[in-house]
Amino acid sequence: MTFAQSLAPSLNLEVYLYTLLAAFFGLVVGAHYIDVATSEKKFSPYFKVPGRRMLYTGVVFVALGAAVGVYISLRWNALFLIFVGIETFAAIAYPREKPRFAHSYTAFAVTWGAIPFLASYFIQAATLTLVVVASSVFVGLSTLMMHHLAVMTRESSDWQNAMYLLTLYRYAVYSIGLLSLVGRLAVI
Repeated sequence: MTFAQSLAPSLNLEVYLYTLLAAFFGLVVGAHYIDVATSEKKFSPYFKVPGRRMLYTGVVFVALGAAVGVYISLRWNALFLIFVGIETFAAIAYPREKPRFAHSYTAFAVTWGAIPFLASYFIQAATLTLVVVASSVFVGLSTLMMHHLAVMTRESSDWQNAMYLLTLYRYAVYSIGLLSLVGRLAVI
């Protein structure tokens, strides 16, 4: 999100902070709470899953993220509601694995990488360009790769190397975002 917004012709810090808040509530907290609550077999070896309470908490956080997204749409660009709708659906459907197509590698790349990138750029620039669309494909594939490395880390007999690659990849991604933001703020 930071990388996408730093590419926009202008950067509105208030919009940036609101989009971070929406994503944090909906995708980071909400979707992951729903995932833990509905994937007991995956997490029960590590801790007792509080089931319904965790599911309800996740849904509340997804709703909070959606509400922030609606506010952003009403305040800056009504077309942003398209992105809010898609990501709200994804935040609930992907971790619940219902409908089945929503829990696939393609859906993950699109809804956790490409669309948040497009939405982040769009809300700053009020348009999309071919370069941004192409960049979103790269971001989607990168997000998929990071997800795949995380799965490899859990399931691999060579988990130490997979964990090293995942850590390296995460630092690279965070560095790109941070350097983009710093570079953008230096221009402002």
